[in-house]
Amino acid sequence: MSAFQPNGALLSIGGAILYTIGLNPQRLSYSSEARFPAHAVPGGLVYQKTGLGPELLTIEAKTLPHVFGGLDAYAILKAHHKTQATIPLIRLRGNYLGEASGLCVIEALDADEERLHPFDGIGRQVDVTIGLILLPRSMAGSARQSIITLGGLL
Repeated sequence: MSAFQPNGALLSIGGAILYTIGLNPQRLSYSSEARFPAHAVPGGLVYQKTGLGPELLTIEAKTLPHVFGGLDAYAILKAHHKTQATIPLIRLRGNYLGEASGLCVIEALDADEERLHPFDGIGRQVDVTIGLILLPRSMAGSARQSIITLGGLL
């Protein structure tokens, strides 16, 4: 139970909303690569464009669950990860604007709990790392049938 009202939503990953108060994103890390294999020719090397590799987004989030809550968002992320669901990713901005980043899947989900509370055994600080694979727009049509809703999780 949180002592504060959740406001200031920053990210929406499927049904999990990461707030300023709650499961709070601390760091976002984007990674992508382009492949250029080299071919030897008499004049030296020629590089061939063979396309982009996977786009990866890593989100580090933190909460103090006894003060700010946030374990509900972690439970939703865990359910999306276990079901290998294709989910929408929205990065929210000021004035209730958002950037639809497309569809993604949760490749990796790590959680660390520190200083367990003596009454309920939940860590006083919970750090969560979410590894997302951003799906290419060309896969959006085929992945649409596997998009999961919050109702499907419950």
